[in-house]
Amino acid sequence: MKKLLFFALGLVGICTAASAQTGFGWGVKGGLNITGMTNSEGGQSKTGFVVGAFADYRFTQKFALSVDALYSRQGISFGKTEDIRSKTRLNYLNVPILANYYIFDGLAVKAGIQPGFLLSGKAVAKGDGHTEKEDISGALHGADFAIPIGISYDCPFGIILEARYNIGVSNVLSAEGTSRNSVFALTVGYRFYPEPDRITKKSRFAALFFTILLTCKDKSNPS
Repeated sequence: MKKLLFFALGLVGICTAASAQTGFGWGVKGGLNITGMTNSEGGQSKTGFVVGAFADYRFTQKFALSVDALYSRQGISFGKTEDIRSKTRLNYLNVPILANYYIFDGLAVKAGIQPGFLLSGKAVAKGDGHTEKEDISGALHGADFAIPIGISYDCPFGIILEARYNIGVSNVLSAEGTSRNSVFALTVGYRFYPEPDRITKKSRFAALFFTILLTCKDKSNPS
C-alpha cells in the first residue's frame, strides 16, 4: 500500500512539473494588420503587416508580463477617385508592454500600454501605371501612444495565435486636426522556452528520483 502511495505521489510531482511553465521565454511573430485613422474624411481601412520579436516572463501559471518590438505598417486608404488610388502609409516601431492573464492553460487575455515611434510617413497615389510618393513625416508626430488589448492561445510545439486591437490615444497629426491610429492585428508566433524547459526537465528528474528512492526505502523496510 505504501509503495502505491509513493508511486502515486511521484506521478503527481512529475505531472505538476510538466505543466509548470514559469520563467523566461522569447520568440518571433508576424501577421496581418487592418488599420485606420479616426476623423479621416473618406478614409477606409487598409491592410498592412506586422513583424517582430517578443520576450516574456511567466511569474505564475496565471500571470505573465511581455514586451514586443514590432515593425508595423499602418495608415489609411482613400479608395479610388478618377482612376487614382490614394493612401497614407505610416511605418512604426511599436513597443507594447502587456500584462497577460491565463484564464486556463494556453488561453490568455492581455492589456497594457504601447509607445510607438514613427519611422516614415508617405502619401501614395497610383494611377495610369504610375506611382507617386510624397513624404509627409513633417506633418506627423514622431511618437505615438496606444492601449493594446487582446487574446492569445498557446498551441503545441510553441505556436502562438493572437488577436490584438490597439486603441490609439494620441494625435497622429502635428499640423491641423486630430486623428488617431486604429489597428487590429492577427499574428502567428513561435515561442522559445529555454529556461522553463530546463526547469521542467530538472523537476521531472527530481520527482522521478524521489519516487524511486521512496519505493526502494519501502521495500527495505517492510511493514
